[in-house]
Amino acid sequence: MNKTTIRAFAAGILFATTAIGTVQYYVKPSSINEKKTNDQLVTIKKEEYEKLLRIKEASEKHPKPSEQKTTYVYTLIIKKGEASREIAHRLEQAKIIQNAKSFLTYLEHKHLTRKIRPGTYTVISEMTYEEIEKLITK
Repeated sequence: MNKTTIRAFAAGILFATTAIGTVQYYVKPSSINEKKTNDQLVTIKKEEYEKLLRIKEASEKHPKPSEQKTTYVYTLIIKKGEASREIAHRLEQAKIIQNAKSFLTYLEHKHLTRKIRPGTYTVISEMTYEEIEKLITK
């Protein structure tokens, strides 16, 4: 071996070491071997995992009362000349509709605020805006 061969060999080793060091320094080890996902992985002990499984199974056997939907029934009495704003407010208080403003906007969009008929109506919380509107405007 002559001087030129040894110098070329040394330059190759130096270049390879620099390349490997750069990759090692700037690239995370997890990004090399794992696919990128939106899920976050957490390491827990086996006892904790089994405890979480027992809690999950117990919650599935006994549904929470909040998961059961309540249906409300309300007798709506509309007097002659009553404002649609007042009607919407009473429907919201009776939990027939969730938002009085959105119901008013719906009525205004359909140009029905002045077409509401006086009378007594039975409404339920599962009715849509359209169903309520058809009932009270006839």
